[in-house]
Amino acid sequence: MWHLLLSNLTQLKPRTAIPQDVDIVVSPEDLDFTAEPIKKRIVEEDDRYFLEPSRQRGATHQILYCRLPGWRTDGRRVKVDILVPPTLGLPEVQHYDTVIINDIPVMPLFDLLVMKTQGWWDHRTSHRADFRAKQNDDVDDINALLDRADTENLSYDDEIYRHEQEFIDKALILVRRFVRVNSGRGQWRRLGFPV
Repeated sequence: MWHLLLSNLTQLKPRTAIPQDVDIVVSPEDLDFTAEPIKKRIVEEDDRYFLEPSRQRGATHQILYCRLPGWRTDGRRVKVDILVPPTLGLPEVQHYDTVIINDIPVMPLFDLLVMKTQGWWDHRTSHRADFRAKQNDDVDDINALLDRADTENLSYDDEIYRHEQEFIDKALILVRRFVRVNSGRGQWRRLGFPV
């Protein structure tokens, strides 16, 4: 089972916005796979998806894209990233922790919030200008997730029992970095983060 993350879906952005990318996290029962075979399997199963060679010098991986409505007239597509825990420090997402939204299994909001904050930090500290340019979108996504987490009564205190201490410690470090740069301490405190 693959778990689609809500990092850039329409639940966070206006309906007219095209996401830059969509992330799929592979659940623990699929961990014998790596990203490349999963991409090929997706392409074989659904003709909306296709692969293109990476443009990075020396890269051997391929980039997975999904054709969006309007593809035939304006070439609309979205990049799809396959993430296999513990890539990027992602926790393993158990099927019983997922929520189903529009028939799509979605990772828990807390995990997604931590993942997006990690992405913001990675972009902020990158040597690549194109990655650093993504920071503003990351901040917008994180703020939208914080609003959603507040609405859904997400609680840091509840989450510390669901995760290993290492993940919780990392989450707290990332949140403190985010607050130091972008403020918003009150939003995080409402969720119970000790910042």
